[in-house]
Amino acid sequence: MQKEEKVVVVLLLMALGSLAAASWGLGDFDPAPEKVAIVAEGTAASVQRTEGGHLIIRLYSSQMPIFVSQDSGADLLAGRIARGDRIRAKGEIAWYEGRREIAVQGAADVEVL
Repeated sequence: MQKEEKVVVVLLLMALGSLAAASWGLGDFDPAPEKVAIVAEGTAASVQRTEGGHLIIRLYSSQMPIFVSQDSGADLLAGRIARGDRIRAKGEIAWYEGRREIAVQGAADVEVL
């Protein structure tokens, strides 16, 4: 190999090393990690229906909204939960439009305390 080729190879190896170090240091950029169970408890700041018939509950004590799909009992919960109620929700951390939320599997996973 000539001198110029050796320099190119060294530069490529350095670039690959830098990318590997950045990937290791910053972690994975995929916002779909393994499922993590979570329990949130607090006072409902808002309870709102979506156009698709789902339910979004926001707590004063959490930045992550609680998502209840229509298939998971949104209709049932919409009649039982109101703003100001103290609730406990069990679910998994999910991603929606780049933001985390707590997705519950059924109406029984959200209880009014």
